[in-house]
Amino acid sequence: MLIDKLRSAADFRQLQEVPDGYLEEISRNSPDSLLQLIAKIISVLLHRLNVPKEEIVAFADQIERRDFAMLFENFEAYDVQETRRISKNEGICLGKAQIVLSFLADLGDVTEPLKERILSEKDPELLTVWSKVAAKAASIDEFISQCIPNINE
Repeated sequence: MLIDKLRSAADFRQLQEVPDGYLEEISRNSPDSLLQLIAKIISVLLHRLNVPKEEIVAFADQIERRDFAMLFENFEAYDVQETRRISKNEGICLGKAQIVLSFLADLGDVTEPLKERILSEKDPELLTVWSKVAAKAASIDEFISQCIPNINE
C-alpha cells in the first residue's frame, strides 16, 4: 500500500516514480474516508519530517480534493533539522569570523581579500584557533603568517 512506502524524506522523493495510473486509480476509486485517512497519515509523516505546517495543510488538502495529478512532482522533501544544523553552523562561523576581524581591526586595516577569506571559512574550530591567534598577534602580518600564509598569492 502507498502508506507503507512512506517512512522518510527519501521515500517522498521516490513517489515521483510511482506510475501515474496508480495515483489516478486511488484518486478515482477511493472513498472520501480513505482519502481523509491517507491525508492524516501523510500529515503526521510530514510533521515528523519537520515540514512547515502550511505545506502540510496544502498537501493534505490536495489529497482530500482528489487532486493527485501533480501531487508529488513539485514536492521537495527536505529535513528541516538538517537545514537548521547547517544554518546554526553558518551562524557560529559568522560570529567567530567577526571576532577574528574585530581583533584584526584593532591592529590596522584589514584588506578585502583577507576579510573575504575569514568570512568564507566554514570550520568553526579553525575560526576559534584564528581568533586566539588574532587576539595575541602584534600585527595583521603576524596573524597572516601564522594562519593564512597564502592569502597574498
